[in-house]
Amino acid sequence: MRELYKLLHIEGNLSTAYYPQTDGQTEQVNQELEQYLRLYVNHRQLDWADWLALTEFAHNNHEHSVTKLSPFFVNSGQHPSDFTSIRMTSSNLLAEEFAKHVKGVHELAQANLTQANDDMKCFYDRHAGKLITYKTGQKVFLDGRNIKMIRPTKKMDNKWFGPFEVVEKVGASAYRLKIPKTWKHAHSVFNEILLKLAVQPSFESQK
Repeated sequence: MRELYKLLHIEGNLSTAYYPQTDGQTEQVNQELEQYLRLYVNHRQLDWADWLALTEFAHNNHEHSVTKLSPFFVNSGQHPSDFTSIRMTSSNLLAEEFAKHVKGVHELAQANLTQANDDMKCFYDRHAGKLITYKTGQKVFLDGRNIKMIRPTKKMDNKWFGPFEVVEKVGASAYRLKIPKTWKHAHSVFNEILLKLAVQPSFESQK
């Protein structure tokens, strides 16, 4: 794949799991929609699936924080109806009631997506510290939040594993580690945000 990139003059940036900053657009969309749906699951447990189409519409009509344009506008050059110009009176009371309900749900979806985006940015800014560049041969600890072990209770499992030796840097922000061969279920490449430098104990009992 790397040789193919060279031939086609493609600058590759390999993605790693559990790190939304690598493939920002895809991962951010996934997390925003997941957070949005969690809001609906909490309050609309009986009918949340009915509004998935409106969820998609609200997201595609939502202004991107970087481009300042919605996906709808980028693809078609125009904005679709946002339900603000719909005639809200009718001789058919059922149709009128449903139209008002759809408009309300759409406004709620738009507000929730905006809140989800703000929450994601706030959370990342609060937890993103200064990243360290690791060198081949250095020992690092690996965050255990995404590592599945045979212990039945995750809360009582180790928070960090290692130390493991850094084999090489992969892409812009990931490292290949020399993990145990018994970890057949785990990939050996991890993002730098899941690593921390292993400090040698000052005396024997600190191990």
